[in-house]
Amino acid sequence: LDHLPSLLSLSIPTVNSFRRVGPGCWTGHKLGWSTEDKDSPVRVCIDLNTQQASNVELKLSDAAANIYLELATILAAGMEGIKNGKVLRPMMNDENNALPLPQSLQESLDSLKKDELLLSILGDELSTAYIAVRELEARTETRLEEEVAAALNRA
Repeated sequence: LDHLPSLLSLSIPTVNSFRRVGPGCWTGHKLGWSTEDKDSPVRVCIDLNTQQASNVELKLSDAAANIYLELATILAAGMEGIKNGKVLRPMMNDENNALPLPQSLQESLDSLKKDELLLSILGDELSTAYIAVRELEARTETRLEEEVAAALNRA
């Protein structure tokens, strides 16, 4: 979960991808996990017959992602947690104040730039190129939205 904010730049890698993230969107908007909670970004599903965990879902992923980059970074983050003996944080609930996840592609890219593990998995050349292309998309989309809003105000 420590790497989830930066991982989002790979799993929901477009400006439009971030439009479906937020309260009530059933994708998760806070850093955490839960069982059978459709508003949690990482959901542990429980088998109704055995009452045991049956699978884990990362709900912040879409078809625009490069599945190879996404899976490589998810596995690396998980392996780092196991290797370092990290303890899973408590399950999300209404009482604990889970931190918000990035609300835009640019916020997630800013997290990725600081994430030494994910940057090392991607390598210098790929991470530099990936971040540059996605930042250009984020800037272009922001300008486009501003232009559309200005045009609608003039109409």
